[in-house]
Formats: sequence, C-alpha cells, structure tokens
Amino acid sequence: MQLRMAAEDSVSLLSEISDIMRSFGDSDKPRLESVKLVEHILQQQLRGMFNEASLVAMRRKNNPCPSQADFEFLMRNHPVKIARMRKHLKDMRILKKFLSIRTGRQDFMEDLDQQDSDDELAIEVPELFDEERTRRLFRADRISQILSGQQYLEFNEARKTSFYCRHGEKIKNKFRRFLDLPADLRIPTTTMNILAYFAHETIAVIVDYAILTRLNSANRITEPFSRVTSTGASPAMLHICPEVTQGRGSEVVKPISVQEIHEGIRRFRQMTNKKVGFYRSTCDTDFKRSFLAL
Repeated sequence: MQLRMAAEDSVSLLSEISDIMRSFGDSDKPRLESVKLVEHILQQQLRGMFNEASLVAMRRKNNPCPSQADFEFLMRNHPVKIARMRKHLKDMRILKKFLSIRTGRQDFMEDLDQQDSDDELAIEVPELFDEERTRRLFRADRISQILSGQQYLEFNEARKTSFYCRHGEKIKNKFRRFLDLPADLRIPTTTMNILAYFAHETIAVIVDYAILTRLNSANRITEPFSRVTSTGASPAMLHICPEVTQGRGSEVVKPISVQEIHEGIRRFRQMTNKKVGFYRSTCDTDFKRSFLAL
C-alpha cells in the first residue's frame, strides 16, 4: 500500500526534459534511460541549490526565505552566469507586461516583478561575453538549417519548453511536486521561477558536457565537408562551437547515451573540485558541493 501511494505521489517530468534535451542538441528522440538519468540529476541539483540558498537566507532575521540575492551570492564567482540570469528575469518581466496588455494578468508570472530585494541587487553586473550562451545559440542555428519544415516546427516547440509558463498553473504545480519540498514551506513565486530557470540551465549544461564528451570519444563522426558552411559563419565561430558540425548533415544524430552523461558529470566535478597543487581533500572547509547551473 505504501509503495502504491508513493508511486501515485511521484511526479515525472520526462516529457519536458526530453524536449529541452532535444532543443539543446540531442537527437529527435532522446533515449529514455538518458532522460531518466537527467531527471534524477536534476532533482538532486535543484534540492541542493535550494538548501544552499536557504542556509544563506537563514542568516537574515527578517526574511529567511531564499531570494534572488541568495542565489546570486552562490554564483558570486561567475559574473557571466549572474548577468545571464538577470537578463532572463528581465525578459520575463517584459513578457509579463506584454501579455498583460494583450490577454490580462498572467498567473504564472505573478510576483515576478516584486521590488523587495532591489536594495540588495543594486550593484550592476558588467556585461561580459557569454561563451556558453553563444555556443548554444549557434548550435541551435546550425541544427535548424538541416531540418525539414515539419521537423523545424517540432524543434521550435521543443525550444519553447519551460517549467513555469508552458501550461501555466498546471506545470507550476507539477514542478513544485517534482521538487518534493515540505508542504508547509511557503516559497514565493519569484523563487520558484528562479529554480525553474536553474532547471533549464542544468539540463543545458548536461547536454553541453555530453556533446563535448562525444567529441573526445572513439565514436566521433567526422565528415569530409562537415565544416563547409554557406551561411557566412566564420572559421572562428566553428572553432568556438565545433560540435555542431559533427555527426549531422544527412545522417541521423545518435542520441546522448547514459555513459556520455556520466563521463560529462565526472569531468565537471573533477574540474570544479580541483585544487591548486597535488593536495585535495573532501574534508577541506573550502570544499563545496558543485552545482551545474551555479
């Protein structure tokens, strides 16, 4: 009976995760085993990020609930990621105003423009070159050039997939249940929107590392004319994003495998936890749990 109740309470985001993986460079039909692994990693990452932000927020006596400033504190060593998140939230506020003019107030965007943390976010982040975002946009552009009309429509719908504005209140409640947070814990809508953004970024990073792992593996597909482009892309752009020219063209792209995801996560953790010199200990006070989106 308990197992049956647990199965009923469990929430799966396999469909949404599969669409997001496809939008970032996976095949048209991602492997089910890979999607389940990404779902498991995503749940662990989001819970860990929320707990870390909660520990930072508990240092404040007036408002112990995690806010945007707490997540930015965790990202303090990555100004490019902070600027990317701020730009995303700014675009969401613009979208809210636009939709409110056309169709009225949008429930899924409520409280997004709250001003309670303006004093904490008064420091401007300088606009820097975002190499990761450029790589993803260029990859999506290259993929879209080899698709048929119907495939492009499906790819476009996959790129619209979101955990907070697609299907409105339904997907928001589903995402909250997926995080499996305490029911008595009151989380502002702004914090849930930030967690949804981090979910999107986490899947993107997993796909990025899986593709780069494939480039270094033995099953790398290299076509003689794979680097020939008629869109005016410079060789510098191809050097920035070499994976878009590998294994595409007329052949079908292989879906990302579980082994490639495991290897990509291993490389990420080895890179983020690496110390200067030969000494490295997990008992060190500076040792932090690494998060893909932070």
